[in-house]
Amino acid sequence: MAGIGFKLQKILSNESYSNLLQGYFYSAVVSSGPVLFTIFSLTILGVISSSKVSHHELQVFRTLVVYIYGTSLVISSPFQMVLTRYMADRIFIKDYSALVPSFVGVSILSTVVHAVIGYIAVKALNFDFGTSVATVALFANVGIIWIAMITISASKDFVWIVKSFMYGSILSLVAGYLLGTRFQLMGLVMGFCLGQILIVIMLSVQIFTEFEYRNRLEFYFLEYFKKYTALAFIATLFNIGIWGDKVVFWFTRETSQQVHSFLRASYVYDVPIFLSYLFIVPALAMFTIQVETSFYIHYKKYFLSILNRHPYSSLIERQNNIINDLKLSMGRILVLQGTISVVGIFLSEKIYNYIGISSINLGVFQIAILAVFLLALLQILLIITLYFDYRTDALILSGTFALTNILFTIVSIWMGFSYYGYGILFSCLTSLVVGFVLFNYRLRSLIYYTFINQKIIVND
Repeated sequence: MAGIGFKLQKILSNESYSNLLQGYFYSAVVSSGPVLFTIFSLTILGVISSSKVSHHELQVFRTLVVYIYGTSLVISSPFQMVLTRYMADRIFIKDYSALVPSFVGVSILSTVVHAVIGYIAVKALNFDFGTSVATVALFANVGIIWIAMITISASKDFVWIVKSFMYGSILSLVAGYLLGTRFQLMGLVMGFCLGQILIVIMLSVQIFTEFEYRNRLEFYFLEYFKKYTALAFIATLFNIGIWGDKVVFWFTRETSQQVHSFLRASYVYDVPIFLSYLFIVPALAMFTIQVETSFYIHYKKYFLSILNRHPYSSLIERQNNIINDLKLSMGRILVLQGTISVVGIFLSEKIYNYIGISSINLGVFQIAILAVFLLALLQILLIITLYFDYRTDALILSGTFALTNILFTIVSIWMGFSYYGYGILFSCLTSLVVGFVLFNYRLRSLIYYTFINQKIIVND
């Protein structure tokens, strides 16, 4: 993502407030587009359809879409990080023509996996034929969106990415509303699916237009699963961590309600936790447009110094530059995200009143805002750790997050309502401490671990 961050920085170079807002808006969509637009689309579609579609059908639809996105993200995890590494290596040797065949190859595999799992799921859900087809199609399309977002990160036209999600979301809303009022659940799923198909088409058009490609399918990236097995586990465990607390709440009898067949929802936990995820967007946008780009400049200079056989004192200086830049950048994120979190907590009651939500779980929302604050830091730490190829540390961090989030959430439910939300909060805190200790140790001994572990090749 550093590549697209450099392109976004050009907007900020004009030094006006409008360009600043524009740059951060684009960065927010690029870094959080699928989650951001899905939450807005589901919320608005639910509101405008409430008088036309039965409450139960709307509840089934919302729960179904949440399950689709969560399951698809976990299933796509092994593809995502391994493909990212494969494409980064292809870009490094300027083999840009490998990107499109790889995107198509992964999309085919992803579609097959999603179709099989989706078919099994809709059989268990006992949907009618139309709803089943629309559900599987939506499931498969969401899987392709995750893959497309990796490929499109090398794109120069970030405006098109924004347009893709904007137009797709508008179509999801309009088609979902029109078809939902006539066909209820089947119409809602079909309409929403049409918008996601448009997103896939627009992102694919951009990928095929911008990158030259070889007219053949390529599955060379599969070799990377053997070479970088840890990456597949790192991504999978981290995404299991993100969804672990929700799943525990859904399938604990005291905290959940059955919606349809095996679809369950937790009315006391779902709304505050998903609403709180909107607060993570500023930190991720800032990381994409400022922190990652600034860090990458010092990161690249450090490895160029080694390649050019600079003296040891120069390496120490470059190492210190990386440390100082990370301190400064993380400090800025802490100030920005910390301020937003504090403001969010103070305004939480007004936010609830404005949306029209019962304040019975207001405390869960306030805890969740703090939790996603730490989650943003955790995600950034994971990315920086992987820049240095410390895969073992990243695996420990992801594994700790997945395990503790599930374990702590079970404990928090056992302790009672007042402790709901503390599971993911202390999981993020524990994982952050573990990850920071490991990374700080490695960073202080960067030169040693560079020569021990790294195969040093830097493209000038």
